[in-house]
Amino acid sequence: MKSLVVGLGFGQLYVDILKRMGHEVITVDINPDANGDFTELTTAISAHAPFDTAHICVPNHLHYKTALKLAEHTKIVFVEKPGVETINHWRLLTNLNKSTRFMMTKNNQWRNNIKDITKNCESSDLIQINWVNKNRIPGPGTWFTDKSKAFGGVSRDLLPHLMSIMMSVNKNTYQDFKVKKYHTEQRWNLSDCTGTDYGVVNKNGVYDVDDSATMELTDGDKTYILYANWKNNLHDDMAIHFYKNGESHTPSIQLGLCPEEAYENMIKDSLIHLEDDMFWNNQLEQDLYIQEKINDESKDIIH
Repeated sequence: MKSLVVGLGFGQLYVDILKRMGHEVITVDINPDANGDFTELTTAISAHAPFDTAHICVPNHLHYKTALKLAEHTKIVFVEKPGVETINHWRLLTNLNKSTRFMMTKNNQWRNNIKDITKNCESSDLIQINWVNKNRIPGPGTWFTDKSKAFGGVSRDLLPHLMSIMMSVNKNTYQDFKVKKYHTEQRWNLSDCTGTDYGVVNKNGVYDVDDSATMELTDGDKTYILYANWKNNLHDDMAIHFYKNGESHTPSIQLGLCPEEAYENMIKDSLIHLEDDMFWNNQLEQDLYIQEKINDESKDIIH
């Protein structure tokens, strides 16, 4: 197997995982200090294509352009969340490249304890999935907090993960869940960021994105509250909390940062299902669902 990783910030995680899996790994990063094999994508494609998998870990505004370049040279293109910018971009990408498989990375769906999570959700009528951080704004002042490059903040960074978990435990019915509330806000400014647990602070950069997001979805019988923030200055709470009839009825399940084995399981399962159209149609439907909800222009309105 031969794999390409584009972007060696978060992408370094994929490099380590893929090498453990026995893949030949080619790397690209425009920063020479990142020690990638190439600093330019076209040259890497010319020298090493075709690829079995490609993993796009560049700033969000470059996802679509990069995926288009890789499409004809790659069997499976994994695009880091939040995928591409709009539903139309997803549809164009897939319609123009019928022989290539595309997926927004949904690694949390391949956690080893997903069956336990599903069982607890099935016995609950209210589930709250939190990804709450004491101080984990990613690189304040870098592209992560620049709306022109990231399209948004925590709503594009963490909310897709929480939606992915909700969809995984409601595989056949997630589309029945409608957004009842969706609220995003910017609570912090660059001047508030004296440090972070993730990356470094660029005091000369831009900070104009949401850093707190809440989405409530319901099918009429069951409700999910998805809550994510980058910084609360108090505590971390990466966990799923379960309620029945207004009371907590089973212990919470701690999530923590997604284990590497989940990423590996995602890649392996995708390769196994390479020729399975049903698998990939389902992936596209999930990606479109996530894209539609996080881009909802009616956010901040109670439906």
